[in-house]
Amino acid sequence: MSSSVKPNSKLLHLVEEVEHEYRTVLQAPDDDENLRRLHSLGEKILKLQPEVADQQKAIISLLEEGYDAVQIGKRIGLSKRHVQRLLKKQRLKTKPNFAYKVINKYGDSLMFSNNLKSVFNYFGLNTHMSNKQKIVELRKNGLFIKSGKEKYCWHDVPKRALYYFHSDWYMKN
Repeated sequence: MSSSVKPNSKLLHLVEEVEHEYRTVLQAPDDDENLRRLHSLGEKILKLQPEVADQQKAIISLLEEGYDAVQIGKRIGLSKRHVQRLLKKQRLKTKPNFAYKVINKYGDSLMFSNNLKSVFNYFGLNTHMSNKQKIVELRKNGLFIKSGKEKYCWHDVPKRALYYFHSDWYMKN
């Protein structure tokens, strides 16, 4: 192989060599010389792009903490769309986010939902009252509905709070 060959073409060539001999890279023995070169070249390529690897680690870490694509993007300086593309490429999904939360008079977050109807139904307020009347009824019982400028993400949901997802209520563990 000449030194003018690009790293990606070297990588592909080595993969082809290993697959030709062992049918798959996974079946190649650890002491195979081409497999060793393949590992070495892969490490060199990763070292050339440390910011990409660091970025991916940061995205995955924030995703595991329960942040959505918008919040992840804001924290690491990427657009929502860019984060979504990276998540899709890695086949990762964000946790649900919510438009409304119900708090008690002490400010404790009790439940989260994307629609008011589910909240009203939970408290048996599915009568012919207007939404405004239903909100007044909840306030009489010390409960308040909040909606944020941005949606509440999974990170905002405390343990033991209820959340409405896919037509049912769940409790966050």
